[in-house]
Amino acid sequence: MTDNVNHPAHYCEGRAYEPIDVIGDWELGYNLGSVVKYVSRAGRKLNLLEDLKKARFYLNKEIEILEAVPFAVTYEDILRDEAHAASEGKELLSEYGLADVDDQPLPGWDADDDYMWDPTLGPVELSAEEVGEILRNRDTSDAEPDEVLKVIERRGLLIGVMANGNTCLLGSNGKCE
Repeated sequence: MTDNVNHPAHYCEGRAYEPIDVIGDWELGYNLGSVVKYVSRAGRKLNLLEDLKKARFYLNKEIEILEAVPFAVTYEDILRDEAHAASEGKELLSEYGLADVDDQPLPGWDADDDYMWDPTLGPVELSAEEVGEILRNRDTSDAEPDEVLKVIERRGLLIGVMANGNTCLLGSNGKCE
């Protein structure tokens, strides 16, 4: 007997796998999942041509989204992956095709160490007031003096605020340099 709610015949009859299981296993998301759904049932539910047009609609939607995004990797993707890699003692920046820009000459700057300074962006360093505010909002009684209590991201740099009030740049291993 067919279960039209949980296992409709047009999706599962005579098949080893239901589209919903394939979509979930392949982590396709809404648009690509809908493509698989409509292609898998094409000609089995109602109208073959209608199902194929629906599949094309969702495929075109996915293509439009991908074409609208100029970069496949976002800044947030890199930060998330770097944090995860650092927690495992790895370094990932090379996977994104990024290099250490500090040793690269930059046209228009007096020295390549100046590439981080643009007064319109504000300081990289945390002010004493900012550090004080962070420490006031944290319980430091059980912390080691050099323990990093909070991580702040500024202009792509990860800055650790330690329990003793000092700050440090965090390396790719997640530890103070």
